[in-house]
Amino acid sequence: MRIITRSQSRKKIGRYNQNESEGDDGDRLSDLPDSILLHIMSFMMIHDVIKTCILSTRWKNLWKSMPNIKLHTADFRNHCVFSEFISGIVSCRDGRGDGDHPLISLDFSRHGYLQNYILTDLMRYVVSKDIQHLKIYVPYNLGLPSFVFSCSSLLSLDLSVSSYDLKRRTRISKPLELPSLVSLRLESVAISVDENCQAEPFSKCVKLKTLSIKNFLMISPDSDIDRSGTLVISNAKLANLTIKEYKRYKILVSTPNLRSFTLDGSPFQQLRGKKGMAIELQSSSLA
Repeated sequence: MRIITRSQSRKKIGRYNQNESEGDDGDRLSDLPDSILLHIMSFMMIHDVIKTCILSTRWKNLWKSMPNIKLHTADFRNHCVFSEFISGIVSCRDGRGDGDHPLISLDFSRHGYLQNYILTDLMRYVVSKDIQHLKIYVPYNLGLPSFVFSCSSLLSLDLSVSSYDLKRRTRISKPLELPSLVSLRLESVAISVDENCQAEPFSKCVKLKTLSIKNFLMISPDSDIDRSGTLVISNAKLANLTIKEYKRYKILVSTPNLRSFTLDGSPFQQLRGKKGMAIELQSSSLA
């Protein structure tokens, strides 16, 4: 067995680096097309992505064209830095003519206090950029701006809200007007009932195929009182329905193309006739 000493190893590495630099035609990474560089950057933390702007002129504005952005509190040392960072991103990207690089997705999570204007400005920005996929955990002290519920470009919406403050909890006060939406997940969202104690929030989502609801509340439109009511799930295209942490509200399902229905982890067929269950399949392929 041949033994290589440490000094021999250093000499070998030195010769390798010298040969490599001699054959290097320049910054090969920067020579890659934007699409590949942006794909590589999508695996990086957002604050590291922005640091690439100091590498060279080639990289100065590239980060502003990131099509997918992830903003999580856990990636920042404190909430003040997190808030300032969000404001900085919106102001920098909003000043760039990035029509060729639309914002495709945003993954946002803040499990603490956040100023209202920061969330509002961020949501207004992503809606203006025709966001397609939005995953958001709304802070306990805020409600999601209502204009998000009429974003015509959204294909998927994953919305979770804090259950800490019922008064300021995000609520759906009228039918969602999301004409392109295919997938919707709601957790701890409040749903307002009408004068007949009914709510039908999904009937205008004409392309909706998958719906998941967890731990929802039904409340009066002019108060924050949790009350009994009927949730009407009426949708012609809906194929997959999941309801978790069911609170025994009355639920009326009118979905002629429904193929799967899971209630608290069990297929609906195994639950039919269960005592105390107030779910009626009015129009469904499972009926």
